[in-house]
Amino acid sequence: MTSVLSEQLQCPVCLCLFTDPVSLPCDHTFCRPCISAHLLRSSAKSQSRCPECRGPFSQKDLRAHRVLTNMADVAREEEVSGIAARGPEAPQGRTVASELVCPEHDEKFKLFCETDQRLVCVICRDGEKHRGHTFTPVKEAAKISKNVLRGALGFLVKENREMEGLNQQQASEIIKTKEKSKSLSAHISSCFEELHQFLRRREEELKEEQEREEKKTVAAMLKNDCVIENRLMIGREMEVTLQSALAIPESDYFLEWWSERGLPVIEGMKMKDTAKPNYRSRVRGLFVTPDSLNLGLYETHLPFCMWKEMLKVIKPVPVRLTLSSSDDSYLKVSEGGASVRHADRKGGFGFNYYHDYAATTTVVSTETVQTGQHYWEVEVGGKLDWGVGLKVKEDSGKESVLSPEREIMLHLKPEKGLVFSHDGVETPLMAAAGDPGTQAEAQARPRKVGLYLDCDRERVSFYDADSMVLLHSSWCSFISPCSLCLCPGPYMQGRNNNPLTVCWY
Repeated sequence: MTSVLSEQLQCPVCLCLFTDPVSLPCDHTFCRPCISAHLLRSSAKSQSRCPECRGPFSQKDLRAHRVLTNMADVAREEEVSGIAARGPEAPQGRTVASELVCPEHDEKFKLFCETDQRLVCVICRDGEKHRGHTFTPVKEAAKISKNVLRGALGFLVKENREMEGLNQQQASEIIKTKEKSKSLSAHISSCFEELHQFLRRREEELKEEQEREEKKTVAAMLKNDCVIENRLMIGREMEVTLQSALAIPESDYFLEWWSERGLPVIEGMKMKDTAKPNYRSRVRGLFVTPDSLNLGLYETHLPFCMWKEMLKVIKPVPVRLTLSSSDDSYLKVSEGGASVRHADRKGGFGFNYYHDYAATTTVVSTETVQTGQHYWEVEVGGKLDWGVGLKVKEDSGKESVLSPEREIMLHLKPEKGLVFSHDGVETPLMAAAGDPGTQAEAQARPRKVGLYLDCDRERVSFYDADSMVLLHSSWCSFISPCSLCLCPGPYMQGRNNNPLTVCWY
């Protein structure tokens, strides 16, 4: 049988004649053991793919190929017959006596030059080329080099195990994201069942957004998973190579391999410019991209979001809160606790003192939360200076106290624009669009702020409540109950005397 026909009967995976060949739906054919091993390796993924065209397939798609089975058996028999007819041949690079000899002096290699890392004969040792070099008997040199190789192999095996663990974790995170995406899709559908044609259109828009978020999230995970798999593949190949080298029984052949291939590989695994020959970790720098699929407010308050567009269809309401009175007599909480304003400060301290002091004074809600998801809206109107956020209550013995350091706030400041602050650290979000109080500046800021708190995911988000546009979202950790916190800002000679109002619907 011609070599061209034999090549057509080779499995693309093992590059040997087919053994029990099976075909996939894409018509590509592989050995059953090869494709079964491929299926086993990819069992953590949601779907296996053809090694050649990346087409999807499963175990039930495998179809036996009888014609190729018969042809491969015939080719195998002819190959065996041809080898028997030719008789045994000496492996390339060996002498008839199956011993390595020096090509210059036709002497058996009995020494190993530690300086040049090469096999030498006794005559080579006394020559000018190796004068002053250090020599070791072949068996002793092979033993030393194999010990070094074992250390490198042990390190590589450990690294590959760690990468396998990372690979499995990443696959698990991808599955979690897809399952979560399906759950969110079902949740969105159930919320839209009671709505009419307008809400059906919004349902489709939200599903498209969810799918885009899923694709973006999974794409980042797959990209990271590809990096892990590539490193793992290289590591496995190196592991097989080093493991095979350890199995070479002849010391001279092993040292020949060591000189040509082994030593460069080992040196390439070591860290450069270090006092000790430590191996460079390929696991370092790898990480598992966590599940981050998040639709924010739409996940738990989807009906309320739709209510913002269709008030007469559904009417869920935000959590009802009551503002508590402040020790500051100039912070005036309305009857019923729905709003707070800053009264004019009169005294002998001067305007700048009161301006700075009033910019940090706040009131909090009587109610506290620590678990679950919550949403509030605060009417800020055309105020020039205000703050909306959360303040954590911490237990200090007999009674809970408000900690000034545990604040998460969204501020509007005349000189800075929209600013997010976490424990006093400020992050600019939106610069002032114009001079304070001008029409250009007023159009750039929200008139109603929505605050969404997800205690389970430890995340707080601020929205422009009229358009439901996200203003800022941040991770946070709540170890104690927290309250809604409002800062009406300074009086500013009557230009900022409007109240902050918690919206009740």
